[in-house]
Order: sequence, then C-alpha cells, then structure tokens
Amino acid sequence: MRFVLWGNGNRGVSCLETLLGAGYRPTLAVAHPQRGKKWYASMAEVAQRNDLSVIAPEDPNAPETIDRLRGEDADLFVLAGYGPILRQPVLDVPKRLTINLHGGRLPEYRGSSPMNWALINGDEFFSLSVIRVDAGVDTGDVLLERTFPIGPDDTIVELHKIANEAFPEMLLEVMREIDADKLRPRKQNPDDARYFPLRFPEDGLVMWDVLTAEEIHNRIRALRPPYPGAFTYYNGRKVILVASELREFEFRGEPGRVYRKTDEGLLVCAKDRCLWIREALFADDNAPLADTISRYDRLATVQAAAERLYLEGRSPC
Repeated sequence: MRFVLWGNGNRGVSCLETLLGAGYRPTLAVAHPQRGKKWYASMAEVAQRNDLSVIAPEDPNAPETIDRLRGEDADLFVLAGYGPILRQPVLDVPKRLTINLHGGRLPEYRGSSPMNWALINGDEFFSLSVIRVDAGVDTGDVLLERTFPIGPDDTIVELHKIANEAFPEMLLEVMREIDADKLRPRKQNPDDARYFPLRFPEDGLVMWDVLTAEEIHNRIRALRPPYPGAFTYYNGRKVILVASELREFEFRGEPGRVYRKTDEGLLVCAKDRCLWIREALFADDNAPLADTISRYDRLATVQAAAERLYLEGRSPC
C-alpha cells in the first residue's frame, strides 16, 4: 500500500518511527515549514535520516503541491499532528482514503485543542480517535477509539505523553485493517456533536474573582509550558502560573489574596476558595513570584482593576 505521511512534532515523529519499524514506509513525508528552533522533535529530520522524500509546503492546497502529491500515486494519506486544513482537491488525491489522528472523543470534541479543552472542562477521561477525513471538521467516520483516565493533577504534558505512546500503535492497527480490508467504521451521531475553537495565548488570563479554584487549577494544568500558560498579574507584571494543587480541606477568603507563603508554595483564594500555587514565574525574567510577593498581597481581580480606575478618576463602565 502506497501512502503519504503528513506530520508534525512528537506525534508525527513517533508515528513515523513506529510505521517504519513495522515495515510501513511512506513514499513521501509532508512536514510543516521549519521556522526557528522548536521545543518539539522535527519529523522532517527523522524522515531525511531514513532516506525518505520530504516536502514542507507553505500552502498544502496550492496547485503545485497537489501536482506533487498526484505523482506519488498514493492509496492513502495519513495525518499525524499536521496542522493546516486540507481542502477537497487534496483529499481527492489518494485512491482510497485520508485518515487523521484526533486527540478527542467524537463527536463530543470536534475542533481544535481537544486535550487542552478536556482538562479545562475538568473531564475525568479523554479519548484518542483515528478517523476518516471528509469535507467537514472532524465529522468523518471513527475507525478506532481508545479512552484513558485523567488524574486530578494530570497536565497537558501527561496527556500528550499518553497520546504519543498510544497513537502510533492505534495507527498501525488501522493500517493493518486497511491492508486486510477489515475496517469497522462508526458513524458519528450529529446530535451529540460539540465544537471547540482554536485557543489563543490571551485566553489563559486568570482573574481571581471570576473563576473558581477548580477552574483555575484546570486552566493551569491545561495550559502549562511548553504551552503559553495560564497567567495573572502582580503589581502590573505578568505572571505565568505553572503548577497548582487543590486540597480537600477548604480555606476561604477574599479572591486574589495570598494567605500563606511556605515552601509548598502560595495559598491564593479564588472566587470560592483557595488553592495552592506550586510554581509561578514572572513572564519578563522567569523569576519566581514567591521571591517577590508577600503574604496578604493581592493578584489580579476585576474588583482591583475597578478600584484602580476609580482612583484614577475614570469610570470602569
């Protein structure tokens, strides 16, 4: 079976290595254009080390790219972490189908960043799906699905580790089913569909009188580095919230106020109760917040912002 692997980052690398180890060799690898140093592995470099042809088009839907793809005479396109949306002319190129690795249960988690959203939503489980790509957004038949538990303190780093270990084996299973003509597709129920949009760095803002302790904890673990991070402000400086912990014992107080400062971290109150901030760094110099902040100091709240506007003689409304 002739196939083209479209991939990026650790997901693309792990899938490529697993496929090669099992005797599945793509005729072509399609990678993202490389711009500067990245924190994740380069699939293009791994492909080149294995003497594979590699392209990294600026526009995968451009006519010249489609002409190049047609020359591969591929039965199958495989998407493993590849970001840009492929239009119908590209999807029409392979003779059999295009499949994609999606980090969420379908149809409940269509759209962007499903693993981040699962953590933000406080889910106790997340699913990985291999799907047939059609003209819609994550609307194609589900070819294989696996579900994994989410621990109360698991972060996006742990979920990606699970995905990077599970996806290659899932892909290999589907490839073998395609080879044997034994696919068992599941139609998605559109009545259960939910769509989650692309996230932006500014979406991680934490105002301590707006969100509950659990909501803040979930944002911190969903957005921790190497993602841009949940963030707040202290004395006008941006602070990246790296790690947190919820305790069963409830300590309550005024939102944004720091009530304890110990070797364990900072106990900060949210809208409903307090949580421990285990690690927080200033965005401008990466210095620990704990080295600067004092007990009873306050982090960013809507109330504090309104007070400041009033003192400056400006209306907050």
